[in-house]
Amino acid sequence: MKNQGEQYYVGIGASAGGLESLEAFFKSMSEESGLTFIIVQHLSPDFKSHMDELLSRDTNMQIHVAEDGMETAPNTIYLIPPRKNLELKNHKLYLSEQDEQKHLNLPIDLFFRSLAKDQEKNSIGIVLSGTGSDGTLGVRAIKEAGGMVMSEDESTAKFDGMPKSAIATGLVDYILPPQQMGEELLNFIKHPIKPEQQQDLDNEDSMDVLTRISIIMKNYCDIDFQNYKETTLMRRVHRRVKINHLQSVNEYVEYLSNSNKEKDILKRELFIGVTSFFRDQEAYESLEKNVLPNIDYTKDQIRVWSAGCSTGEEVYSLAIMFREYMEKNGIKADIKLFATDVDDRALAVAGQGFYPESVISDIEPHLISKYFVKKEDGYQVSSSIRKMVVFAKHNILNDPPFSRLDLLTCRNLFIYLKNDYQRTVLSKFYYSLNPSGFLFLGSSESLGEMSEAYEVVDQKWKIYKYKEGFQPKISTPNLIGDKKSIDKKEEPQLDEQSVKLEKLLSEAVSELLPPSLLIDKNDQIIHVINNMSPYLATQPGQFSNNFNTNMTRELTLFVNNVLRRLKQEKDEVKISNAAPHNKAGKSLTLKGNIINVYKQDYYLVSFEEEDAAEFSNDSDEVDMSEEMRERVKYLESELQSAREGLQATVEELETSNEELQSSNEELTASNEELQSTNQELQSVNEELYTVNSEYQDKIDELTKANNDLYNLLKNTEVGALYLDSKLKIRKITPVITEITNVMDSDMGRPISHITVMKRYPDLSQDIHKVLEELVEVEKEIRSTDDRFWLVRIRPYRTEYYSVEGVIVTFVDISSLKDEREKAKEGKDKLSQAMRINQMVWWEYNIQEDQLEFSVNHAEVLGLKKNQPLGIDEIKEIIHPEDVDQFTTSFNQCIKGEATMIDINYRLQHEDGHFVWYSNQGEAIDLDKNQRPTRLVGTVMNINDYKD
Repeated sequence: MKNQGEQYYVGIGASAGGLESLEAFFKSMSEESGLTFIIVQHLSPDFKSHMDELLSRDTNMQIHVAEDGMETAPNTIYLIPPRKNLELKNHKLYLSEQDEQKHLNLPIDLFFRSLAKDQEKNSIGIVLSGTGSDGTLGVRAIKEAGGMVMSEDESTAKFDGMPKSAIATGLVDYILPPQQMGEELLNFIKHPIKPEQQQDLDNEDSMDVLTRISIIMKNYCDIDFQNYKETTLMRRVHRRVKINHLQSVNEYVEYLSNSNKEKDILKRELFIGVTSFFRDQEAYESLEKNVLPNIDYTKDQIRVWSAGCSTGEEVYSLAIMFREYMEKNGIKADIKLFATDVDDRALAVAGQGFYPESVISDIEPHLISKYFVKKEDGYQVSSSIRKMVVFAKHNILNDPPFSRLDLLTCRNLFIYLKNDYQRTVLSKFYYSLNPSGFLFLGSSESLGEMSEAYEVVDQKWKIYKYKEGFQPKISTPNLIGDKKSIDKKEEPQLDEQSVKLEKLLSEAVSELLPPSLLIDKNDQIIHVINNMSPYLATQPGQFSNNFNTNMTRELTLFVNNVLRRLKQEKDEVKISNAAPHNKAGKSLTLKGNIINVYKQDYYLVSFEEEDAAEFSNDSDEVDMSEEMRERVKYLESELQSAREGLQATVEELETSNEELQSSNEELTASNEELQSTNQELQSVNEELYTVNSEYQDKIDELTKANNDLYNLLKNTEVGALYLDSKLKIRKITPVITEITNVMDSDMGRPISHITVMKRYPDLSQDIHKVLEELVEVEKEIRSTDDRFWLVRIRPYRTEYYSVEGVIVTFVDISSLKDEREKAKEGKDKLSQAMRINQMVWWEYNIQEDQLEFSVNHAEVLGLKKNQPLGIDEIKEIIHPEDVDQFTTSFNQCIKGEATMIDINYRLQHEDGHFVWYSNQGEAIDLDKNQRPTRLVGTVMNINDYKD
C-alpha cells in the first residue's frame, strides 16, 4: 500500500493515558500498510511494561521490545524499553541509558529528532495523550525535514498536555481522534505526486506556479517568498498538495488563493524555525573561547544582532552566555542584543520569553534555576535577561541593517535563500560589523564569494572575524520577479495617497521649484527635488532618512525652526540669510510650505540662493545666536515637559516596586523549593499513570480468568482448598463447605485448628508432609454421606516454580467407584466362564511386537506362572509339525492378506506332553495402508474333541 521504493517510518509518542489511544489507533490500522511503527512512551523504571501483551490483542502485527542495533522491518511495531532512550540510524534502532542527572528526560523529542534526520521526508510523527510538552521540539524537526505530523484531538485525549503543546506550534498536519488516524495515514502515503506534477524547476510553467504562489503570499502577509530557493518552496508545496488530497500544484494554487487558512499554514511551514537553547553546545563553547575574550568591554555599549531570531531561544542563549562570562571574569558592561525576524508569530513568542518544559530541556539545571522563572506549564526567561534583548520585525533583504556590531549571528537562514540574495545579505552584514566584530553562521552555511571579507575563527562552526579593506560587490537581485501574465486580482495595487503625492510633486517640479525637500511629520525625507547636493551632507554611522542626519548642524537648526513654525502656525514660513555668504556672494533663504494629501500634512522646505547685497542692510537678516537661543529654548521646554512626565512615572514605579520587591523575594524562595518538587512529582505521576493503565488492563484479564476458574470448579463440582505458606486457609470453593467442616468464616485460620473430615483424620499430617517434602499425596476417602472422593494434596507453585503453599482438591468419584465395582463383578464372571471352558483371550500389538494374555492363561495352557510368552516363545512350545501353519496364518493377517485366524495346533505342557488347542482371531485397527495394527482372539482347549 505504500509508494513503490519508499519506506515510511511512524514514530508515536505517548505518555499518561496513551494506552487507550494506542489501542484505538492500532484497531483501525491496516496490518499490511508497509509502515514501520516505533512507540516511545514515558515508562516507569521500577515496573515491568506489559505494552506488548496489551497491544497484541488489537493487532496481528509483530511486536518487539527494541534492542540495541536491531534491524527494523515493515508491518512491525517496536517498543522502547524502560530506562532507555531510543534513536533511529540507518534503519536500525539504538538504545542509550537515560541521563538521571538531567532535570527532565524527553525520549519522544530525542527519537523524533533522530527519525527526522534519518528518514527526512519519509518520517511521520504522531503525538498522543500525555502530560507535559515532550514531542514539541521533535515535531519541528520532522516538519523541517519535510515529514508529516499528526496529533490526537485534545477533546479525545485523557491528558491533553502533549497534544496541546504540539498543536500550538502550528505545524501539525492532522488533528484527529486515534481511531481516525489510520485511514488518513494510509491516504497520505498512497497519494504520491504524479510524474507530470513533478515539474522541472527550469520549466516555464513550474516557475509560473511559484511566481503566482509568491504573489498570493506577498498580498497576504507582505513577505516576498521569491527569494526562497525554488526547490525548497516546491517541496513544501508538493507536501501541501498531498495533505489536502489535491491532484496537481495548479489545483493547489487555486485552493491557496481562496483559503486564508491555507495561506497561514503555508506561511508557518515556510517560516519553520529549527532552533533551541544552546543549539550545538560545542558552537557556544567556541564562542566563549574565541569570541567573548576578544570583545572590548570598556566601550559604552556592546552591540549584538541575532538576525532571523525565530522564537528567541538563540538570542536568549547568547544573553545568558554573555552574563555568565562577565560574572565569571568580573566584567561590568552594557550589552544590548537586537533580535529580528519577519514572522510576527515567532516574535510574539520570543518577546514573552515563555517556553514549555521540553524546550528548556537542553539547558543546564543551574542555569534554569538562575535565569528562568517556573510557571504553570513551562518556564519564562527572567526579566534581567529579557531587558538585555530588543525584539523587532525586520526584513534583512529590504530593511537597513544594524550598525557598529560586535557580534552578528544568522543561523539556518541562508539555506533557504537564493545565492544572489545570500550575497546581498552578507554584504550588508560586512558593513554592519565594527572592525573587531565577529560573524556567526550556521554549520550548514558558507560565505561563498564573501570568504575574502572575513578571517576564519572556527571553520566547523562557521565563526568569522571582520577583515578590513574588503570591498563587497554591489548586487541588486530582482526583488519583483520575472514579468509574467498575472491575474488582475493578484497585481499589487498602488497606494492612492502615494499616487496623488507623486502627481503633486511632478507638477511642482514642472514649475521649476528651487532645490527642495519634502519631509513628513516624522522628520523623514521622502522626496528630493532638484539638486540638493550643496545642502546635504550624509553623517557617519547608520544611514537614516531623517533630515537631521543629512545636513550640517547649523543648517539643521534653521530647517528645524522652519518645521516647528509650520507645525505651530500652519502658514508659510520664510527665513532669509540662513547661511553665511558664499564665494559667489550669494546668501541662502529658506521657505516652508504645507502640502496636505488625504488629510496628511507634508512639509516642503525650499533652499533659495539670492544676492547677499540685497540683505546687507536688511533688518530681516538672521542673527545666528538668536536663532540658536530660540532653538535651545524650545528644546529646553520640551525637555522640561519630558522630565516632569518621567519624574511622575518614576515615583509611581518606585512605590509599586517597593511593594512588589518584598512579595517577589518571598515568592522566589517558595518557587525554588516547589520547583524541584514539582518536577519530580510530575515525572513520577506520568510514569505511575502509564503503569496504572497497563495494570488495570491486566487486572481486567485476571478478573476474567478468575471468573472462568471459579465457574470451572463450581460446575465440575471439584472442591479446592487453598492454603498459604503458613497453612492458613486462603480460599475455598463451595463444594468444600458441603463435604468438610470448613466454612467461609474460617478464611485466615490455620488448617490445624479445624477438624476437616472425620473419616480423614490424617489430612493435616499429609498436608504438612507435602509442604515439607514437596511430594504429592493422593488418597480415596469416603464421606459421611457414603460418597467417595479422590483427594489430591500438592504444593502450590507460582509461575517461577516457587512454593507458596498447598492446594487440596476433592473430586467426587462415587459414580466411577460404582462403575468400577460393576466392571469388576462382570470381569470376575467372564474370567470364571473362560476358566470353566478352558479358554484364554489374547491380543498382539503388531507395531510394538507385544503379546498379552488374560490372567488365567498359564493354567489353561499348562505353563509355568510368570513364564514370558511372545510370538517366538509360542513357536518353541508348538509341535514342530504345526509351526509352519501357525506362522503362515499370523503373517497373512499382519501383512493384510487375510483378516481372520482360524487354526488348530498342539502345545507342549509343562509335563512334556502335547495338547490340542483351537486359535481364532481377527485383524483390527487398520492404518492408512489398510494394514492392521492389532490382532485379537481366543485360544480354547479342544484336546477332548480330538480324542
